[in-house]
Amino acid sequence: MIELRDICKSWDGGKTFAVKNVSLEVPAGKVLALLGGSGSGKSTTVKMINRLIEPTSGSILVGGEDITQQDPTLLRRRIGYVFQSIGLLPHMTVADNVTLLLKLQGVAAEERTERANQLLDMVDLPSETFARRLPSELSGGQRQRVGFARALAAEPKVMLLDEPFGALDPVTRDTLQVEFQRIQRQLGLTAVIVTHDMAEALLLADVIAVMNMGEVLRIGTPRELLQDPGDDYVARLLETPRRHGQLVHELGS
Repeated sequence: MIELRDICKSWDGGKTFAVKNVSLEVPAGKVLALLGGSGSGKSTTVKMINRLIEPTSGSILVGGEDITQQDPTLLRRRIGYVFQSIGLLPHMTVADNVTLLLKLQGVAAEERTERANQLLDMVDLPSETFARRLPSELSGGQRQRVGFARALAAEPKVMLLDEPFGALDPVTRDTLQVEFQRIQRQLGLTAVIVTHDMAEALLLADVIAVMNMGEVLRIGTPRELLQDPGDDYVARLLETPRRHGQLVHELGS
């Protein structure tokens, strides 16, 4: 469904690279986590998939089609995109924020209302309660749910998520992670999620690609990484969830 072939991104004409020789494949219906610290190249990589950033070299295919041969605006309308700052329009109701893309596509008002209600119910924001509210009347977690609903409005087969839970408190973060898993499985979405949190990657992803300094160091399933980190940097990233898990086990013993 998503394939990256030797992707590179340089901002200075090839002197340095934010992303270098990255090749990845995400099968249909699976979740790939791009994991790494700040400056590792993970957000740049995911933004190249929907052409928010253009690659310096290499090729990207979505659904078997080269994205450089597609209109960027139309491409983005086919790919759901969720990011940490959410970006809801403050003067528009929740329902109107959710269906903004459908309005741009010329979908009739009655159909947009029906779709908004369906999506809000799907993300556990009952439409009768939340549809007419403004973003300022919502909590951070509720606004992030609206962001998910908006990304699903055009019924995408592919979803990109750039640190979608990073600004949330731990309880809300955990709740939305579970909601994302439920929706992803229900709809069969192919997804790429950017995160710096190894525990989040282990919980949500079918495959994890660990990045550092623009390159992919290790690709594997959560089980494969836990059994064989294959790199000192990957092993260090695994130390925190291992330590937390051991501490919880000891406290419960």
